[in-house]
Amino acid sequence: MRQPNSKILNSLQSEKGTVESALVLIPTVLLFLSVIQIAASVLGRGVAVNTLQGDISREALLGSNDLPLSSDMSGTNISRLNLPGGGSIIIGKRKNSVPRLTPLVLTQDSFISTGIAVDENS
Repeated sequence: MRQPNSKILNSLQSEKGTVESALVLIPTVLLFLSVIQIAASVLGRGVAVNTLQGDISREALLGSNDLPLSSDMSGTNISRLNLPGGGSIIIGKRKNSVPRLTPLVLTQDSFISTGIAVDENS
């Protein structure tokens, strides 16, 4: 009866395979975080451009020159270029940033998104 207990103790005390698991786990986690960072950057850029384009299109449709800026429009630089036949071209620029998710990225991903619309009312 003494012998089965010693086999269990030996198997519990054996650390065979733990070093290899740790060596594989670290690069796997870094790879996973890197893929998530790339996906978040691509998705963040798409969402930022679509949001800005929607805000600029709403500006062109409503002609909201006198309306106060909403919280969505904060940080957006809007310029109007008057056209010779009437109307104007509205160009909006906004600086955006995507948060860091992995320690492999040294700087925060920041970019400028641009939206353009034609205002035929002014």
